Amino acid sequence: MSVWGVVGDGAWGRALAERLVRNGHDVRMVGLARRGKGLPRGVTYTHDGAKVLQACERLVVALPPSALEPALVSMAPHLQGNHRIVTTARGLTPETHLRATEAMGALTAVRQLAVLAGAADAEALSANKPVALVVGSAFPSWAGELQAALGSASLRVYSNPDTIGVELANAAAAVFGVAMGAARAAQVGPATESTALTRALAEMDRLVQGLGGRANTAFGLAGLGVLAEIVLDGTGAAFQAGIALARGDVEAARSQAEVREIARTFAARAERHNLHAPMVRTVDALFAGVLDAQEAMTALMSGSSGKE
Repeated sequence: MSVWGVVGDGAWGRALAERLVRNGHDVRMVGLARRGKGLPRGVTYTHDGAKVLQACERLVVALPPSALEPALVSMAPHLQGNHRIVTTARGLTPETHLRATEAMGALTAVRQLAVLAGAADAEALSANKPVALVVGSAFPSWAGELQAALGSASLRVYSNPDTIGVELANAAAAVFGVAMGAARAAQVGPATESTALTRALAEMDRLVQGLGGRANTAFGLAGLGVLAEIVLDGTGAAFQAGIALARGDVEAARSQAEVREIARTFAARAERHNLHAPMVRTVDALFAGVLDAQEAMTALMSGSSGKE
């Protein structure tokens, strides 16, 4: 048995804490929203983050990108080189447009970093439904420890050394999920939806590589897997935001605040690096109210044709 710290008491933090306890580990959770009720036996709930960081080398940081950098600034004095962190953050930070592990590397002394991604949500984990996740980490021993600590008969955990690619693909999938939701609502038909999906995957792979990830990571569980889940399920935040945008209901789409932020920050990062990202920019423009659905479709179809 090992001792783990979990920073964040939202759905992901609670689901992963429960998973660790089921696998025989001791968990100390740092609560930010005072949601200490209903936790399984074996989880110690506290608001004393410094104490937990000092006691636990293994850390799960289950915070959204919007809360990440302020939390890291307060955590930094208590984090040393022996700490190991896995993050569940999906997307880029609001002001600096950094990946979660990128922000951690810049603001703390921790170097053994990992990201957890894939076509599963906290509810599925808590319900013990058969799902799969991927650990993106350049540190094989840390990735292996996470696989052993979290894996079970109902949760298969893969590993990928491309931390950057896993983080970027996981975020980009949400943006392209918006585009697929809009296509479905516009009733463009299976052929056009298939074309949109193909273009989305090609753009995802191009963006991942352009921002430092490896070729083909986008076609794994964090990219294609997440996008497939979004499309096949059809009820998630990204898909529903796309449906709202296709119907011209921008306010309803913006109510999916996390998805809106992923689109905004990803578009900004792509622009900063001068990357060709027509679908990402179109989704961002739809959220901003700069384009309507018909204008967006026209813009995407009017681009010059090249090699497949």
